[in-house]
This record gives sequence, structure tokens and C-alpha cells, in this order.
Amino acid sequence: MKSNGERSLKSLNMKWLVLLAAADVLFVLLFVAPDLLNGVTLTQVGIGRVLTTTVMPVVVLLIVNVLPHDVKSMLVYWKPLGVLPGCEAFTKYGPRDPRIDMASLKKNVGALPTESNEQNSKWYKLYKQVPNEPEVQEAHKLFLMYRDMAVLSLPLVALVPLSLNVAGVSNSTLALAAGLFVVQYLLTAFSARWSGIRFVCNVLAIHSARKITAPKAPATSQPTA
Repeated sequence: MKSNGERSLKSLNMKWLVLLAAADVLFVLLFVAPDLLNGVTLTQVGIGRVLTTTVMPVVVLLIVNVLPHDVKSMLVYWKPLGVLPGCEAFTKYGPRDPRIDMASLKKNVGALPTESNEQNSKWYKLYKQVPNEPEVQEAHKLFLMYRDMAVLSLPLVALVPLSLNVAGVSNSTLALAAGLFVVQYLLTAFSARWSGIRFVCNVLAIHSARKITAPKAPATSQPTA
């Protein structure tokens, strides 16, 4: 289940996902198959703008939301288990970050687990105490954005060359298109990885610097007769 905060961050990222998709389409038309643009009229340009602003967001939503979170993470981290940075928050990423004093972190948050799922669970609880800290929110936003860009890019590695093959373009153009979209996928996947690690470490850095006290639940008044 997505939290309201994650839905809000994903909505902020939608314009960048749509821009990436539109740039990919334009790249194919302008650089890979420029003959497709010969004789384009102003009316056709207007239709293209309408499609970009109305149809493209729907297509992007369908592609990035059809996969569950675990599968998306697998496409970014390339491993079936323990795919989230939080799974190694206390044994790998925290100790490597110079901002994080692991002794202070342990003093502030209690015992630090070493088992993968327990680490991720513990880290997530710490995150939920500081979701609106600017550095946490920004890193979270970037992680979601790059992850969805990677999910959006991967199918294009096969779909674009296949479509161009049907259009009858040369083999060298097919190889160029496949290579460029492989590069796009790798860049977005690695950007998601680094942003995810930064997201995890930013949470730990805050808890290392100070003890966060969970807000108390508001007192409920007793019903009157």
C-alpha cells in the first residue's frame, strides 16, 4: 500500500517521466528515423502536442504502475532478494557514510539488526519518524523518479529497435537505437541506486545526530453519558 507521501512525491515526478518519454519519442523521430518528419504540417504538430499532454501521461502511468515495488527494485538492483538499500542499512551503508556515527546511532535508536529483512524493517520505522525532513524527502523523491525512469526505459531497449525494424530502417540504426536506450536504462538504474542509498543514509544521519522522539498519540476523551 502506498503512503500519501509517496503518492505525492510520485505526482511531482510525473512531469519528468512524461518529459523523458516525450524526449525518447522525439529522439527516435529526429535522430534515428528523420525521414518520418518530412512534410510535417502545423496541424500535425498541434496533434503531437495534444498527444504529449493527454495521452503520454496515461501511457507513462500504465507502464510505471503495472509492476509491483519489488519487481521495480529488482530492475534497479538486479537481485531477487534484499533488493532495497534498507536491507543493508546498518551493516553496509551506514558504516560507510562519514556523516553517520554508528555508536551514536545505536545509542539513539537501540539495537541495530544484522538480518536483511530486520534491517529494512528497522530502517523503515526510523524513516517514518522523519519523512518530512528536507534531505530525506528530496532523496526519496529522486529515488522514486529514477526508479520509474529505469522501469520506463527498459522496455524501450527492445520495443524501439523492433518498431524501427518494422519501419524498415537499417541494421546500423537498429543497433544505435538499442545501444542508446541501453545507456539510458543503465544511467537511470544507477541513479536510482545512488539515490536509494542516499535516502537510507540521510535517515540514519538524522537519527545519528540526535534522538528523535516519536510524537505522542493525542489523548482521547471519554464519552459522556
